[in-house]
Amino acid sequence: MALATYVLAALFGLGWVIWEDLQGVWVVCALLAAAGAASTVACTGMIYATLKPIRQWCNGWVVPVYLAFAVMTGALWPSAILQLFGLLRPWPQVLAPILLPLGWGLKLGYWFTLRAAGPSSPESATGLGALGRVRLLDPPHTEENYLLREMGFRIARKHAERLRGSALIFGLGVPFFRSGAAIASSGWLAALTILAAALSSSQGVAIERWLFFAEARHSVILYYGQREV
Repeated sequence: MALATYVLAALFGLGWVIWEDLQGVWVVCALLAAAGAASTVACTGMIYATLKPIRQWCNGWVVPVYLAFAVMTGALWPSAILQLFGLLRPWPQVLAPILLPLGWGLKLGYWFTLRAAGPSSPESATGLGALGRVRLLDPPHTEENYLLREMGFRIARKHAERLRGSALIFGLGVPFFRSGAAIASSGWLAALTILAAALSSSQGVAIERWLFFAEARHSVILYYGQREV
């Protein structure tokens, strides 16, 4: 999907930049490129949503959050670029304050679902909980493997709430007010304000993305003596 989107976007770019034409076939290329971009994001989200051993990823909220964040940042950055080049378009500026609460609202739903579902345990992983407490007789390996290193982060879990708060401040609070201020201003002030909003939003999304990977724990860790994941 990404490769197909690159081709369509390149064709649209040729029509826009070289021939300075935004009519007819070039509009079709633009619409198909936008659909391809959305499909690429959805496919990326499904890479994680289909991994059943990782409950933080195998979640119905993952793909909607991916799509919402793509549209959210996709409203902020074009608005900033258009403002910097003096190509004023009202729709990206209006969309940004609407999409920011939508995207982060979905993310809050994802975090709430994880908390409500509770952790997995050796009993739930093996299906032997009805027989009592399941204990490990012998570890699968005598040394750590890549799953323990890649899926056993501790720093993220220790500071998860603080990092989530930082993600909300930089990803939602700051860009929401700055994008609103950009609508109320004009000229270079509006351009710099919406650019600052886009940069702050990207910072919040970067924290959220790091948490998405760092908080994920593979259920195989239960077979190494850990009581819950």
